[in-house]
Amino acid sequence: MKRPAVLLAVALLLLSLAFISYRIIWLGYPIFPTAPGKAWQLSMDAHVKADRNEMTVMIGLPYTHAGQIVVEERITSGKLTFNLFREGPNQVGAWSGDTGPEEEVISYRATIQMPPRSSKTKPPKLEPYPGSVGKTEQVLAQRLASRWNHLPLPARLRAVAATMAGNWGTPPPNDQDLRGWSTFQNRYGQLSALLLLLRAANLPARPVEGLFLTESVTMTTLHWVEVWTGHEWENLKPETGEIYRKSVAFLPLTTGGLPAVHVSHGELSEVRWTLSEQIISRWRMHFERIQRSNRFLDRWSLFRLPPEFQRTFRILLLVPIGALMICVLRNLVGFPTFGIFMPVLMALAFRNTGLAYGLGIFAGVVLIGYIVRRWIDKLRLLLVPRLSVILTLVVACITVFALLGNKLGLREFMAVGLLPFVILTMTIERFFVIAEEAGIGEGLWTAAGSAAVATITHEILDFEPFQLTFFVYPELLFAVAALQILLGRYTGYRLSELIRFRKLGGSS
Repeated sequence: MKRPAVLLAVALLLLSLAFISYRIIWLGYPIFPTAPGKAWQLSMDAHVKADRNEMTVMIGLPYTHAGQIVVEERITSGKLTFNLFREGPNQVGAWSGDTGPEEEVISYRATIQMPPRSSKTKPPKLEPYPGSVGKTEQVLAQRLASRWNHLPLPARLRAVAATMAGNWGTPPPNDQDLRGWSTFQNRYGQLSALLLLLRAANLPARPVEGLFLTESVTMTTLHWVEVWTGHEWENLKPETGEIYRKSVAFLPLTTGGLPAVHVSHGELSEVRWTLSEQIISRWRMHFERIQRSNRFLDRWSLFRLPPEFQRTFRILLLVPIGALMICVLRNLVGFPTFGIFMPVLMALAFRNTGLAYGLGIFAGVVLIGYIVRRWIDKLRLLLVPRLSVILTLVVACITVFALLGNKLGLREFMAVGLLPFVILTMTIERFFVIAEEAGIGEGLWTAAGSAAVATITHEILDFEPFQLTFFVYPELLFAVAALQILLGRYTGYRLSELIRFRKLGGSS
């Protein structure tokens, strides 16, 4: 291979890799856009009423981060004004205003996708002791937790959790420390005592309020504690110290002690949380994500096109892949075909007729055209008039197939109008020439090769995950062009030639 071709191919590959790496590393795109993940529909409905001129209802709401993607948010506020803001690690929705003498209904709807969790999670920092806890209580907690310092973090968590049931191990702390700890629990509550003991045991922990991630309707939220055990977060029930199984999933609403629902100068008569699992199109998930982004590449994404044009480009982007397949099947394998890009155009048409019907119609039209071509050959027509006659025949055949499809209720026959009739015309002419010059067997072999290439190309073009990958990462076309350039410089033997002349190779 000459160096300019190789350098150009490498440059195109690096350009494609650079764009994809930027999307994945900086924009947070998934490596495989079709990776499976659950989607949930979250609904919150609340009845509120102001007891003064200005009421505020603050509710913790989910937001997009490494563990979840929130899309399609819809808020109903009625007479109230809605604002969305961040408070520490939490996202809070605030409904404020005067409801008048009647109750007002506020609501929140969102679709939440839970992608597979990454095995690489950044370890959290150990937070300082709460300012509300005095030095005496800190020293007491450190003295109680010192017995577990030699344990690994998971075992240390289980030892701390056991104290919620009064099990301090052997030997237990002295009576004075136990009385002091009991006094602290009665004064500050079980949750504060648990968080203090976890901090004294050097276990990063945070209180969380949210919902079980399961199909349900509930009026109350759930409280739990997330504890870092060196490689992952484990969830702990603060009232009993029970550690939830890893299979139990949660939807956090607020962390760090912020209440999930807070009302000022009003009353909340009812709040209902509804979670339902939902099957959601991967196309829609990426569309919603990119529509909400202001990044440069997202603003120039194909998802910004109107929906009717997006459907066209889903297929158009894969046509170069079809051309690459023709390069491989013709230049490396040795498939014979009628023309160069005929199989790609036929594969595109098969998406509407269906593969089986498309191949049958293709074979029928070529066979009828061949018979008519043999007959009009006796008329000794000039090239252009002869091709015009064949073109008219092809259109007539397509019309007959459409009428038959209408009578038989077969939509696939009615879609034959999308077949490239000009290409079919040239195929009939090429088939006749090959049959006359090399025999009918050679013509049939070339027709079979064209059908095989069109079938393989159709299966690739019709593979939806492949369509989505190229739609999300259109810069993959640079990589396709690089492979086409490299194939264009290949001058070695084809696979069919190696098989055909294998006896010559063995006798030498």
